[in-house]
Amino acid sequence: MLLAAVAGAETPQQAVKRFARAYFSYAPGSAVEVTPSEKSYSGPYFAYTVIRTCIDPDLKDQVGMLVDPVANTVAVGMLFPIESNGPAITPDMLPDLAENLLSQRLTEFFGARVRVRWPVTPVRLGAVIPLPALVSTGYGAMNMPIALGVDARHLVVGGTWPLDRDPREVRRELLANADVGWDPGHQDAPVQLVEFSDFECPACKRGWGQVKPALDRAGARVRHGLVNFPIVGAHPWAFRAAVAGECIGTLWPAALLSLKEEFYRLQDSMTVDGVDPAVLGFLAQHSLDENSFRACYLKDPAINTVLRQLEVGYRVGVTGTPTYFANGEPLPWSQPDWFEKRLNAIIATGKPESAAEIVATPPPPKPSPSVSPAAGTPAAPKH
Repeated sequence: MLLAAVAGAETPQQAVKRFARAYFSYAPGSAVEVTPSEKSYSGPYFAYTVIRTCIDPDLKDQVGMLVDPVANTVAVGMLFPIESNGPAITPDMLPDLAENLLSQRLTEFFGARVRVRWPVTPVRLGAVIPLPALVSTGYGAMNMPIALGVDARHLVVGGTWPLDRDPREVRRELLANADVGWDPGHQDAPVQLVEFSDFECPACKRGWGQVKPALDRAGARVRHGLVNFPIVGAHPWAFRAAVAGECIGTLWPAALLSLKEEFYRLQDSMTVDGVDPAVLGFLAQHSLDENSFRACYLKDPAINTVLRQLEVGYRVGVTGTPTYFANGEPLPWSQPDWFEKRLNAIIATGKPESAAEIVATPPPPKPSPSVSPAAGTPAAPKH
């Protein structure tokens, strides 16, 4: 058994628990449950399903993790057991399996063309193998991180992390080098709040309505920035709008939030063909130079920036929009009271690792249903 010294004297399961507490979005009264995969075994790696609960029983987070105890790494994201009725997979079979079977399965799952690339340069295989998956967006391809167990029994769609470091610290380093559209001012704020967002996303519109008042109250203590994360499989006009936002944010940073709110205002009626007229109308309304915008819009540099923003989002663990990171810690935008209290706690210390726990009241229990099913309701179909 490879019960290697993961993070000192910890067992792999203990290390996963410690890592997960810092990885998940903040919630008061959090508890972490680690369950070995049915296919997990005492071999070269360990596969787990990890669930975070809190004082609100309806708010649960779940991820899959593959732990390589020798490399002291953990791949985090969506965990897929790989079913196979064929012979056991040997290392020489992995390149073909990755580039063909995995490419096909991921293309079917995401509804977009995905190509998994095996490293061209010979590498020494670890127990969990990080791989790039090239995902077509319709505007170009971006790299999405995945990881494959060396026995090809488990796949994680997500990044690979050092297990002996706090993921919030790692996120801060990654976001420090990311293409962030910062709001003007507040450069010396103790907290950087980085928002991953999609202009077509209804939850982003709701989230901004709840987060913006907290930012107004925080004032110069928080620096807010936007990173585009258009979910192209579900939102047809989001990528085009993101490129427009990237150009306006680069040329006129003070206008970016106004553009975001304009897209939110038009969200219900917007189409792919409507993005350009809406942006040109925004330029005219704000007396911004159309020629400067056209020199940037839908050109390779702006498109490539949005593709890189998608890549860094997947790398830091974004699985949906909006996601807000306060100095590397994801905050619960859907719970405005928790969000603001935790933001203030991080402001007080500068780091979420040392921030005090917030005081929050558990929600009242939900009443039991009082109405019985109507007579004659057909039974659910049996399979």
